[in-house]
Amino acid sequence: MLLLLAAHLCAPCHAAIVEQYQTTGMARSSGKLDFAIPPATLTDPASGALYRIGAGHRMEFERGPVRGSRILQWFLGSGNVGRSFLFSVDGILFQAPVSYYSAARKWDISPGYEGKRTIQLARAVEPGCLQCHASAAQPEGGVSCERCHGPGQEHARTAKPAAIVQPAKLPPPRRDAICAQCHLTGVARVATANRKEATFRPGDLLSDHLAVFVWDTPEAGGVDATSHYERLAASRCKQASGDQLWCGSCHDSHREPAPAAKAAFYRQRCQSCHTRQPCTQAPATSDCASCHMPKGASRGVDHVAFTDHSIPRRSRPAAAPAGARRALRPFLPAPAGPRETALGYAIAAVTEPAVRRQAFELLRQAPRDVAVMAQLAQFYDRMGQEEQAMALCEQIVAREPGHPAAAVNLGIYKIKRGQTAEAIALWQAALARNPAMTGARMNLAVALWRGGEREAALAALRQLLRFEPDHEPAIRLLRELGGSP
Repeated sequence: MLLLLAAHLCAPCHAAIVEQYQTTGMARSSGKLDFAIPPATLTDPASGALYRIGAGHRMEFERGPVRGSRILQWFLGSGNVGRSFLFSVDGILFQAPVSYYSAARKWDISPGYEGKRTIQLARAVEPGCLQCHASAAQPEGGVSCERCHGPGQEHARTAKPAAIVQPAKLPPPRRDAICAQCHLTGVARVATANRKEATFRPGDLLSDHLAVFVWDTPEAGGVDATSHYERLAASRCKQASGDQLWCGSCHDSHREPAPAAKAAFYRQRCQSCHTRQPCTQAPATSDCASCHMPKGASRGVDHVAFTDHSIPRRSRPAAAPAGARRALRPFLPAPAGPRETALGYAIAAVTEPAVRRQAFELLRQAPRDVAVMAQLAQFYDRMGQEEQAMALCEQIVAREPGHPAAAVNLGIYKIKRGQTAEAIALWQAALARNPAMTGARMNLAVALWRGGEREAALAALRQLLRFEPDHEPAIRLLRELGGSP
């Protein structure tokens, strides 16, 4: 939708560019699933679930007596590497547990679904996924022209150059921010507390919206899907060239070279700087990128490889040895405040146990807003300090009624203390904001049942199973109560 709107605005004057752009990966990064997809039958080795992809974009699933189907309605991913698919239940978007991997030409379990014991159908699509793949909160239209050039209505009306953002003419930090908004992963991305607008606009400094943290020593393993920006910053080419080298030095965002022309296209980019010292390891017609920007296995995603933008000359820098003490550092030039640093460490601590104590101490000392309190409450909960966690959850709910995580956890603390009515109200408030929270709905069903409200409990269980039909505790309780799905 957004891409079509932008094309409608831009095409009258920029028809050739718009036509070229429609074929790029960015333009094809999301959309309505209105084309044929390969049929398939596959079994998840972990759960034993059987999936069938068939006519009408129907994904059928089966595990023992549990069976059903979802209609795949949208896709995420250009198809250059692969595509994930989305379906909708009650207007909420969910990622399908199977994806198509283009390089391997096969369907397989989607990233993050590996090793699950049951069929998983209630993973809601994160807003950040749509923000980069679709430029909006709906999975349609790909990345629009306006994502890099800003709003186009005024420029289309007046044709004034000043009414549109031209990335290459911006000061380097603002120019580079346009690419970094999606292609800079970091270890943690934290929304800044003092940002003026929630959404980044072309021409902004990224640091006015985000604090991005990376480890102070290189990470071992593969390449992340969107780690291009920090990898390029670590390259000798970037360090020697400074602001002269940026994403646009090698990439034309309006078009992509045909597969047969890629080697020559990118070799020409390399030779625009490396003319005096031609490569001595290969002929002048060689593919520079195959040696100096090799494809690397993606961290945590099978069947996928991404280009290493660190441009290694011979060998990559040594990664930190296992167990070595590491620290986060801000990637962007702007300094990170104590709040942003604390939240960055809290995010990193999920996969890096060595920094959990530091994250906890930083959160304790940081200015207390909802984001900080929510993270700190989780730390107290994991440490078994429920009173402290409960107090923080109460403060969060007082500021933001229905805050999903805080309301759900506060309900658990309340029910433990015999405050059933308060717990039920909290879970209902959380579910009003996110009806697909299966844990909260299961808690609600149990509380209603124990309170003598059998029919309300059955209704809650049936609603849960609409979202997650293979939820074993809900199936067992439904049977105990004599109900049917």
